[in-house]
Amino acid sequence: MPEKDLFGEEIKTPVDNFDAFWVAWPKHPRKGAKSACKKRWQKGLYDHCADQILKHVEWMKTTDQWRKDAGAFIPAPLVYLNQQRWDGAEIPEPKDTRDPALVKIDQDRGKASQMPEDVRKRIQQLRSRI
Repeated sequence: MPEKDLFGEEIKTPVDNFDAFWVAWPKHPRKGAKSACKKRWQKGLYDHCADQILKHVEWMKTTDQWRKDAGAFIPAPLVYLNQQRWDGAEIPEPKDTRDPALVKIDQDRGKASQMPEDVRKRIQQLRSRI
């Protein structure tokens, strides 16, 4: 089953770096001119720094600036590319926003030893009797 975004629309798997950028860009009325953006991407040779651009876009989507007033301050992707807003931007490492209890469970799961095979088989036998 295809993965869906927050709006219930199917998320398409990116084919190349520009497609990954376009998919990562938030849905917004200013998101348009895909062909012009692609031409700018190719002219600027942005494939070499696509990882940095994508990381910056993902980080910007979490900032108050882009989330405020229902995204009123999200620029058009063409403006973002023309102004090279990712260049020189310091991107903090993402914070782990998971529940601390879930983090602890994951850590403990990593430390746990495997169940012996004979015990696993015995449990299966007991379950099959039920």
